[in-house]
Amino acid sequence: MILFCVPFAGGGTEAFAGWREELAPVADVRVAELPGRGTRMGRPLIEDMPTLVADLEEQCEDLSQGPFALLGYSFGSYVAYALTLRLADRGRTPRRLFVGGSRAPFLPPRDPARHLMTDARLIAELREMNGTAPEVLASAELMAMYLPILRADFKVVETFPPTREPVPCPLTVFGASRDAFVPTGDLSAWSRLGDDGTEVRVYDGDHFVIRSERSRICRAVRADLTLDALNAAS
Repeated sequence: MILFCVPFAGGGTEAFAGWREELAPVADVRVAELPGRGTRMGRPLIEDMPTLVADLEEQCEDLSQGPFALLGYSFGSYVAYALTLRLADRGRTPRRLFVGGSRAPFLPPRDPARHLMTDARLIAELREMNGTAPEVLASAELMAMYLPILRADFKVVETFPPTREPVPCPLTVFGASRDAFVPTGDLSAWSRLGDDGTEVRVYDGDHFVIRSERSRICRAVRADLTLDALNAAS
């Protein structure tokens, strides 16, 4: 099975470092190649959800050849959700959608729009999130490259209209107990978009629990995908 992953805002393939080894041989982990980073460095940034989903849909062309699942974290959870809806509309429904580290997409905004913040305010937010290395935050040269990418990603989700469209496949939700940006109640609200079997898993950690609890999260993902494969075979 292919597991197609969408990283957090500003992230690239490094956001899922170690996942291929953790999930082998149950899943072939592939990470979305987003504009402005990695192999697409210098490509025009995308600032709206429909355009980004259309871009990623092209990366998912071969998913129709076999079973697949989607996973997104933080910014990536909204993108993976929108991509799931798009693929399902085209008859390519994933076995499962995993969303983590984000508030449910139908909830009203809780925080000021980050894509409109001043550089200083946005850097302060990044420092509080505890996901960007201090030496990166302190480098004017690196931040000059990084902030436009972050703003584009934040704009994608902050201009994504609230939606309650149900997820057309099994849904798994995960997040952190000490996430200052995603209260557990707002995380759990995702379950309203899934069926009665939707599970919400809360791990000990802050917003970047996807790093600190990688092995535990991967074990749970591997178990879900194994069960999905068994159910499909029965």
